[in-house]
Amino acid sequence: MTQENLKTTSNPVIRQLSEHTINRIAAGEVIERPAAVVKELLENALDAGADRIRVCLNNGGIDRIEVTDNGCGMTPDNLRLAIERHCTSKLPKDDLVHIATLGFRGEALPSIGAAARLEITSRVMDGDQAWQINVEGGKHSDVHPAAGLTGTRVLVEDLFFATPARRKFLKSAKVEVKRCETVVQRLAIARAGVAFYLQIDDKVIFDLPSQSQMDRIQAIFPDIHSEELISVNYNREELGLTGFISAPSVNRATAAHQIMIVNQRPVVDPVIQTAIRVAYRSVLEKGRYPVVVLFLTVPLDKVDINVHPAKTELRYADENAVRALIIGSLQKSLAVGAGVAGVHPESLDVTPRQYIPKTASIIRPPAKNNHVNLAFMMENYYGENREGTVPQPLVLQETSQPVEAPVISQTPSQISDFPLGKAIAQIFKTYILAITANQELVMVDQHAAHERLTHELLREQYLGNGIQVQALLLPEIIELLPREAKCLLDFKDSLANFGIEIESFGGNAILVRAIPQLLGTASIQPLLKDLAEELESDEQTNPTESETLNGRLDAIIARMACHHSVRAGRSLNSDEMNALLRQMEKTPRAGTCSHGRPTWLKWSKEDIEKLFHRS
Repeated sequence: MTQENLKTTSNPVIRQLSEHTINRIAAGEVIERPAAVVKELLENALDAGADRIRVCLNNGGIDRIEVTDNGCGMTPDNLRLAIERHCTSKLPKDDLVHIATLGFRGEALPSIGAAARLEITSRVMDGDQAWQINVEGGKHSDVHPAAGLTGTRVLVEDLFFATPARRKFLKSAKVEVKRCETVVQRLAIARAGVAFYLQIDDKVIFDLPSQSQMDRIQAIFPDIHSEELISVNYNREELGLTGFISAPSVNRATAAHQIMIVNQRPVVDPVIQTAIRVAYRSVLEKGRYPVVVLFLTVPLDKVDINVHPAKTELRYADENAVRALIIGSLQKSLAVGAGVAGVHPESLDVTPRQYIPKTASIIRPPAKNNHVNLAFMMENYYGENREGTVPQPLVLQETSQPVEAPVISQTPSQISDFPLGKAIAQIFKTYILAITANQELVMVDQHAAHERLTHELLREQYLGNGIQVQALLLPEIIELLPREAKCLLDFKDSLANFGIEIESFGGNAILVRAIPQLLGTASIQPLLKDLAEELESDEQTNPTESETLNGRLDAIIARMACHHSVRAGRSLNSDEMNALLRQMEKTPRAGTCSHGRPTWLKWSKEDIEKLFHRS
């Protein structure tokens, strides 16, 4: 067919689509799957003022969705209008700027009715009886009397029977019901004062009364313990942020435990997601996600929710202000010393291994009453031991003879001010055991803990007056791979700001003239190799732009801190262990090491008894 023939045969004619076709098109935008139907019906129930909502699903919501509420209900006239497109009671002044309700477009019920079999039964508070209307594939009955309590019951059956092409794109019932459950969970957390009931295929998933925010979070996520969460409450000009976030040591493999709510509306917002990721970047293992429940309050005229028919996208008048509030608030909340919030033993991902008996001793360090200079401890105890400067640490030796268990010499009143308690022993030359005033057992990973302490000291120096430099008496020559040497020399000036002074020594050799004073006698070659790897890992890092390097500040300092920290296998005496605990309690972000791993764990008496099946 020639181009000329194509023009004569095409001849398109513009015509107005039928109302039935328009409704089916709209249905594809608003209710692409069962979870979207559940979301729309729950939003209507909450907007109606309901304080009790019941949700029942069958076959992933494909066969049946029933939502019952005790809200204000609808009169026969309102019920008749509710199934018509763009009919709503939520925009009394046609104001699309100050939208205070969850719904407002008037598209949900007609879209559902166009794609499924819809039955709505409703009764107002002072009504003599309930009224009902039925819709099938866009065709509706007249409103007629029915039996029903105050509120509204919506029944959706045979979803997408009128649009079979859409039904082909649904996932399995298991996948679809999980999405429906997530929708109910998020709205239940957003409205903790509302009672929620969820039943799936005749199985009750939860039946929640009106409760506090913390109780609702734990009811929805039973694997989260209150002691693992940190409260957030900050305001900046017109913006407000409240909620709970987990200690960095409490994390998950996915973002399923991250709930973001803006003006009481659950959202999946990339602005907030990015802010959370940035706030946790320096304290969380890569590929892990914190537990987060955040409530953001934004003036109604500073946020646009009328972006998509599904109302899942937001636009902020000042996106940077929102991002800054969240990042700043979370970082301040996370900047607490160890002992405030941490992982609960039941949350530990531990795979039991076969127990192999081995007799070993745990020797309690001798108690000392002399005053401990914490600054001196941190400056001197964690480098190389020097004769006459540092007391020889107590060596814990394995033996074939068991040793009597240590007796705790400190009274509760002596350790009441110490969240991490008082050190009683070191085991495996790696872990510190301590007892708190509440008779809780604390275990500290000495290397992970000191790595964070060194990290924070280096960071504080860098952001303050600069990292203190220690010139080497004999400059050290280091041989590296060609790419490593080139990378480090490219960043020569920037590395000097971190206290590392280097220059080329020909070929692939680098001459090191100075290192940070805090690193003491750290081995230089492994440190330089690690720094080269860190700098090479980000293609956006530019040697000529100091700002790009500052963006990797925590990552670079983390590499440096790791090389100086107390190693596993190093014996510590009583003063050294207690100095480490006290410094952890004072140091921000000390709950995790520089790589995001927990530095301490705590067990109550009840937790230990559970391990031995005593309770």
